[in-house]
Amino acid sequence: MWEGFVLNKKIGLQPGTLLYTGNRSPDAEIPITHYIYNSESFKKNSFIFKDNLLIELHPSHVNWLNIGGIHNTDLIKKVGDFFNIDSLILEDLLNSSQRPKLEVREDFIFITLKMISHSSKKNVYEYEQISFILFSNLLISFQENPFDVFDSIRCRIEKGIGRLKNRKEGYLTYSLIDRIVDNYFIIIDDLEERIDNLEERIATNSKKADFDEILELKKELLKFKKSTLPLRELSSKLRDSDIEEYLGENIDIFLKDLQDHIIIVSEATEALFSRGNELLQLYHSTISNGMNEIMKVLTMISTIFIPLSFLAGLYGMNFEYIPELKYKYAYFFLLAFMGALFLGTIYFFKRKKWW
Repeated sequence: MWEGFVLNKKIGLQPGTLLYTGNRSPDAEIPITHYIYNSESFKKNSFIFKDNLLIELHPSHVNWLNIGGIHNTDLIKKVGDFFNIDSLILEDLLNSSQRPKLEVREDFIFITLKMISHSSKKNVYEYEQISFILFSNLLISFQENPFDVFDSIRCRIEKGIGRLKNRKEGYLTYSLIDRIVDNYFIIIDDLEERIDNLEERIATNSKKADFDEILELKKELLKFKKSTLPLRELSSKLRDSDIEEYLGENIDIFLKDLQDHIIIVSEATEALFSRGNELLQLYHSTISNGMNEIMKVLTMISTIFIPLSFLAGLYGMNFEYIPELKYKYAYFFLLAFMGALFLGTIYFFKRKKWW
């Protein structure tokens, strides 16, 4: 529904038109942070975008420019002009429903994907568009919101620990993407737990609320699938030789590990989506079995009372002469016979294990 709304907003516009399709207010402040580091030093410049970009690159250091918002098209245009980024790329990074992809340009590579994390609400996930533009001496990351899952990477950069301090922007790009993919496993575990709990509840006592929850879960699974499956193609392109100049040498082993993680995520997503469909089938099957049990009980009750109703109707007819009516104990004999017939029918059902 939301993606359809996004497409409607863009219909009729010429290619390269800068239009933010997300839901953040255009007046919200945009924090910008410039990380400058190498094996010996670290520096961080943080500021709020007003009118101008005040950025000074340090060629002998790793430069990471993190922009915490894409809702201001004026900022995005100025970034594009400053770093000579074409409008088609800028259009894609402003599109909050953009499919994950990788594009190679003459001077840079462009990567966009979804960062998925838990919301403050139960069973709700936040989907954030995040894009990377990697030059030979600069990485620019564009986040839809200022919150992310990169705290552990920032900590390693600031403290100068791990491989990051000795590597270039290409390895930093890999590390950020790897952190996003690792967070998918947390979401997968959460979705799997929700499916397990629903299966257990449905198997014991199905309710209308379970059906509503299944539909919500299926929507979530579909959204998660659409956000993660294109990553297989993206991970394959990352290992192409024509982008080695951006990512750097001796990084293929890390990209292979990232590709393995993405394959695991894709397979787990397919399995979860399949289980979501099976969950709906299980619900309908359980409801159907419950209705069958009800019909079974009603049928047996009807079967028990059919002969009793026949006898009651037989002796309730308004014929003038019915011999048994003159007999002194006829009423009690009839009750005894009907009781025996009732018990006999139940015994027959029990013996056949129908009850």
